[in-house]
Amino acid sequence: NLAIDFKNGKNIPDLKGKILTAIFSNPSLRTRLSFESGMKKLNGDVNILNSSDSWEFEYEDAVIMNGSKQEHIKEVAKVISRYTDLIALRKSDLMTKSSFATVSDSWEQLKKDEGINQLAKYADRPVINMESNMFHPCQATSDMMTIQEKLGIFKNKKYVLTWAPHPKALPLATPHSQMLLPAIMGMDVTVACPEGFELDSDVIDLAKSRGGKVVYQHDQKKAFQDADVVVAKSWASLKYFGKWEEESEYRKKFMNWTVDSQKMSLTNNAFFMHCLPVRRNVVVTDEVLDSKNSIVIDEAENRMWAQMAIITKLLEQN
Repeated sequence: NLAIDFKNGKNIPDLKGKILTAIFSNPSLRTRLSFESGMKKLNGDVNILNSSDSWEFEYEDAVIMNGSKQEHIKEVAKVISRYTDLIALRKSDLMTKSSFATVSDSWEQLKKDEGINQLAKYADRPVINMESNMFHPCQATSDMMTIQEKLGIFKNKKYVLTWAPHPKALPLATPHSQMLLPAIMGMDVTVACPEGFELDSDVIDLAKSRGGKVVYQHDQKKAFQDADVVVAKSWASLKYFGKWEEESEYRKKFMNWTVDSQKMSLTNNAFFMHCLPVRRNVVVTDEVLDSKNSIVIDEAENRMWAQMAIITKLLEQN
């Protein structure tokens, strides 16, 4: 609601003298620009720190640092806290410009989200997750803002998160959050995916523990029936996680999961959403992406307004 107020020019605070330090270990377009633009609209300042600009950070406690990592997150968090009012981190091991997934750690290790959790543990300022291995809360918040703008009352509306084809294994953080928040906020959530692409069971359990309604559907066309919102996203198979050649061959079996106009015609004139970047005519056809029901650009814009609201709330609480 605060984000919508901001978008309508209401109640925008003056954060002159406040500084956000945003640390990027991964590529970024919308996340970086939306945080920078949002902070500037609030009259605050932004420090951007890319992984190539600094030392390599060690996140694990009680280690002998005689390898390639030069600085521990304990010192990093404390030092940055002296310079800034808010800290944000984007650190996802599966996010890469490479054409092939190369992560060697197990999913059980990655899902601990050592980076964001250790930063939050040692920082003396509020910490924002700009995407970790497990979650992308800022994306989900802006998505729900967009849904509220378009649907008004969204409780009990059918929300479909559908897996989609992609040339490589992608992170699970975005689909986790895109399933979790709509469920917690009262939408009827269907996760459509081929068998073997189910989300982490702990996140499903978390949604249900908060009263969320979540069901799986392995038939994409059945999932689309009577949907009010369709969100497309590709993600890695946990069944084949770490076995990347097998994962690649397995995902090729489901190239027919592309979202097209025929599938969208099964919905309740649903809005189409995607977090971007999107591979046209792989994840979704041009016809759907360029249709009047596609709200991906509004969704991208709302990253800025939603994050402005998050920043404002965190500074009020700190």
